[in-house]
Amino acid sequence: MRRAEEVAGLVARIGREGIMRLEELADPQYAALQRIASARGKGVAAAYAVLVSLASYRLTMRGEEWWGCLADFAERRSGRSLEEIGREVELFLLSCKGSALSREAKLERVRRALRGARRELERLLREPEIVYSEPEGLLRSLSAALGASSWRKTLVFSLKMAYYATRGPGERRTIEKEIPIPVDTRVACATFSSMLLEAASYREIMVKQRPAQEAWREVARLSGVPEVNLDTLLWLTGWAPRDLELQEAHAAVARLLSAVVSQSEAFEIARSLYLRRCI
Repeated sequence: MRRAEEVAGLVARIGREGIMRLEELADPQYAALQRIASARGKGVAAAYAVLVSLASYRLTMRGEEWWGCLADFAERRSGRSLEEIGREVELFLLSCKGSALSREAKLERVRRALRGARRELERLLREPEIVYSEPEGLLRSLSAALGASSWRKTLVFSLKMAYYATRGPGERRTIEKEIPIPVDTRVACATFSSMLLEAASYREIMVKQRPAQEAWREVARLSGVPEVNLDTLLWLTGWAPRDLELQEAHAAVARLLSAVVSQSEAFEIARSLYLRRCI
């Protein structure tokens, strides 16, 4: 509990406003979905975001490249109905090399979501604002359609990406509801390196994800930064303690944070947040 309070204090120094600025300045996933929203509208972008997120696992390229590949693809299409968008997503999965592994399973997952969560997805297409007002309903519908727990990584990730698709640059709104953080390798590393949880390695956190989600929920509550935005901070920085020596990781994180806080404060936050390398 004490470490959660310390981490929350560090997050609060950046604040939700600072993290939203980082989303706009530094997250290529946000940039990719904004490209789709600009070309096709927020509703189409949100539908794309949800469906593609459900197939965003076992990728053969980095997440940044995957969403860039999607933006390149979606900008050239023109479907407006859910059926047309569904066919476009299937074509994307067949054409982007990032989905080469388990491609048939990914396609079937998208088809199941289209069948089982059709009503909510059609509503999202018409009323993208439900990402903010009723995210739990969309999450429940996807969970039932896929027969998967609502806290699972790709399901909660789909809400995060729908948020990215619907929040335009300069708009300061977010999902205030409690939506668990999707625990990928970056979030697991951030959890391990920050010593928010005790574990033998960050890989152990990947296997047992619920404690990490609960720990970051407490950090979100104490800091006042919603989980959907807190996830951005962890995704943008969580790679560093794994890929770099600790001192270099601190420098890399500080460079990112210095876009929204002073340079001295950025270094202090980086050093206090990440305490050990990911193993």
